[in-house]
Amino acid sequence: MKVKIKKFRNGEFLWEEYEIDGEGNTVLEILQKIKEEKDPTLSFRAMCRAGICGTCAVKVNGQHKLACSTRVYSDITLEPVDVAPTIKDLIVDHSFIYKKLKEGKVWFEVLPTNVPLKSNELKNTEKSWDCILCGICNYVCPAIQEDKNFGLPSTFTKAYGVIFDKRNAKGDEKLKDLVPLNIQSCTHCKNCTFSCPKECNPELLINILENTMVRYGLIRKKEQDFGFLGF
Repeated sequence: MKVKIKKFRNGEFLWEEYEIDGEGNTVLEILQKIKEEKDPTLSFRAMCRAGICGTCAVKVNGQHKLACSTRVYSDITLEPVDVAPTIKDLIVDHSFIYKKLKEGKVWFEVLPTNVPLKSNELKNTEKSWDCILCGICNYVCPAIQEDKNFGLPSTFTKAYGVIFDKRNAKGDEKLKDLVPLNIQSCTHCKNCTFSCPKECNPELLINILENTMVRYGLIRKKEQDFGFLGF
């Protein structure tokens, strides 16, 4: 099979094509084969190899995927993800994701005593905790390119679990921390939900958070004109 890779070297993008026996392998296995057998200079990021760490996200035939959990059976084109600055080849700078988590103060304020949760209470926040911060929801989000202050789908996905988990000492008081992140800039296009490899449904969680913040009088919901679709 043919594997075409968009590489980034010395501030420039260039395409390189490899011929390799990789049908039925994961994209990560193919990248490892190329590095071991064809091009030892090829750079990409991977850690757990099990769809847990989220560091191996790349564009596979134009779609954002986790390289370790995406199997391919024919020729493929691989590119670094959108939005994030490219460092080298398929490696990008993830730091903007963690910066937004800090800006939104997305962390627990621990209670002094242990609080047990019932199964239905865990069910309410499980999608938030399933998020592995792979960043794919961010890479496909049009709001990020329109509003630099927008907090990112990954931030709001994680914030949902923090805010609605009763083990958090501050609970919905932490909604105030999200105000500067312009959650109302979300276009609700559902790109994040369609692309999430863990089926976390970020758009739904964003919608619930946004409506809750409107109800508390923290923000005014933005009227959507969907101008980004070009109508």
